Order: sequence, then structure tokens, then C-alpha cells
Amino acid sequence: MRIIPTKIANIIYPKDLPNGLFTSLIIACLLLGLASLRHGTDFQGWLNVIENWLLMLLIFPTATATVALPFKYRDPTLELKLMYYLGMFVAFLFTIAKLRYWR
Repeated sequence: MRIIPTKIANIIYPKDLPNGLFTSLIIACLLLGLASLRHGTDFQGWLNVIENWLLMLLIFPTATATVALPFKYRDPTLELKLMYYLGMFVAFLFTIAKLRYWR
């Protein structure tokens, strides 16, 4: 039984790597973004959650993929999807460090 249809999975996930790995990274980023609610569940707390989600799921990965574009032109076999998920992992590590040291 597949949760995600095959056509959508081919668009979202890189080739030849386990899809569960990337799904767990996305879920971990979403759950870690909820850590901002420790300051309160009011409007400001939810704005912090949305900010963390944008940072981890959009801003850092897009910047990483953009920086990797010259490498894509040099080596056509490079998958930008992998660079996007690399940026998501870097953002995940950054957020863990931020939660640990920035109080």
C-alpha cells in the first residue's frame, strides 16, 4: 500500500534513494518547528512556528539549491533535489543549535 502516488513521489523525491528517509526529514522539520510554542500558544507563538517552518522548509533549502546551480551546469548528473534536501538537513541542524543555545 502506497501513501503517496508514484507520479508525485517521482517529482518530490530524488532517484535511487529511500523515500522514507526524506519523508522522515520533512516530518522532523515540521515537528521541530512546533518547538517555538514553548513561549506560548498565542498569536506570536504561532508566528514563530510559521517562521521556523519557512526557514527550514523553504528558505535554507532554496538558497542551497540556488548556490548549487553552477555545479549543475558543470555536471548535468547532479540532482538539485538532493541539494534541496541537503539544505533542509542543514536548516534542521541549525534549528537544533538555535533551540539549544538561543534562549
